[in-house]
Amino acid sequence: MQPAAPRRFEPPRGGARAIVPAMPPDPVTSRSAVVLSGGGSNGAYEIGVLKALYAGNVPFLHGRPPLRADIFTGTSVGSYNAAFLAQHEDVVRAVDELEAIWRQRIAASLDSCGNGIYRLRPDPVRFLDPGCLRNPLRLLAEAAGDAVFWGGYALAYGQQFLASDAPFQDRMLQSINVGAAISRQPLESLLRETIDLDRLRRSPNDLAVVVSDWQNAKPVIYQKADLADRLGTEIILASTAIPGVFAPVLLDGVPCVDGGLLMNTPIKPAVDAGAVVLHVIYTDPYISEIPLPPLPNTVSAFSRLYGVLVAAQFNADVRHAAVINEEIAEAAGRGAGAAAAASELPAVRAHRAVGAERAEGRGRAAAGEHLYRPLEIHRYRPAKAHSAATDFLDFSAEVVDQLIEQGYRETLVHDCEHAECVIPTATEAAPRDDEDNGMRSRRPPAADVRRQR
Repeated sequence: MQPAAPRRFEPPRGGARAIVPAMPPDPVTSRSAVVLSGGGSNGAYEIGVLKALYAGNVPFLHGRPPLRADIFTGTSVGSYNAAFLAQHEDVVRAVDELEAIWRQRIAASLDSCGNGIYRLRPDPVRFLDPGCLRNPLRLLAEAAGDAVFWGGYALAYGQQFLASDAPFQDRMLQSINVGAAISRQPLESLLRETIDLDRLRRSPNDLAVVVSDWQNAKPVIYQKADLADRLGTEIILASTAIPGVFAPVLLDGVPCVDGGLLMNTPIKPAVDAGAVVLHVIYTDPYISEIPLPPLPNTVSAFSRLYGVLVAAQFNADVRHAAVINEEIAEAAGRGAGAAAAASELPAVRAHRAVGAERAEGRGRAAAGEHLYRPLEIHRYRPAKAHSAATDFLDFSAEVVDQLIEQGYRETLVHDCEHAECVIPTATEAAPRDDEDNGMRSRRPPAADVRRQR
């Protein structure tokens, strides 16, 4: 049987309804998800956070077993981390293995020949790299391949230049492609050697990877079956294809690029898969903490613009989850916040009837109505901002090690109030004590719903 076609996510008009979690027919248990954003080398920060979560070394987990998630969603570099974890039944061990891959395979060191994600073509420095000199035939093969590539590039773009009737300046600009100087061959090798599609197919975990449809400007959500049975790791290649750095990847005949362009933090796919407790690792710091350059420059401006756009999308999703929680409590007659919800998101207030449905023990809504689950969202993000706009391309061993340690250290002192987590109140339909909430423990009795500033 062929897997279902990937879903193209159509954001509703108004933009705020990015996550509208419809309650499943029989919500006996609550599942946990790990949501991993993009961010280049900052994906190493995600490893540090996961180490702390799966070891149980987080303040809000005290007295509760460590995290046990079975839903993984990812965008860009987060799609690789998510896919690697999803293919393992023993995710605790998988976190350790993934850390070793980042430190020993992805990070560039004196013992390696560059990093495990990309290389420049040509890159004369590789002929002076001790790690590369251990395999001179590989260097020669790369040089020959680069020569063929640039020959084809000159021919194709030369023909385009001559055939175009655009003004001379436009033709010159159309001939510039910085991404041509960057090869993703190391990443292709990494995916072949570390993502086992058969193992992923047999895994009980759910997986969703987000890519951006470059032609139609829509986020596309691919599920585990799409990777395991149809398109393979090409989906991850597409999700990591930063526009202007890597070439688009054809998926189902459509050019696709970095999923972070349109859905950098894939909360919605996790909710759709049934997650109620979400651990969202967002690798970009607060925009206000990113220093402005002494003098304006184009690179910093575009980097900040991208950060503003993805942060706004993420904040809208998290805020919407908080509003949903408030409306559940209001509809059940067991909480406050109805006035605020009405003024902020009136369209979401239609057809709740949560309290009546739960009180009667029914698992499905009346005709034309939708039930909504209260969501618990824990947010993790680095406190330290990047010092340069291109730091996300720095995969040196020093940077990777520092980011892993930073993620682990900051998670040890994670403060939900400071991080603006979304925690349902004790009255917002918390699961019974005997229910499994995805972390095999009782939900914390938080006093209020923390809201995004």
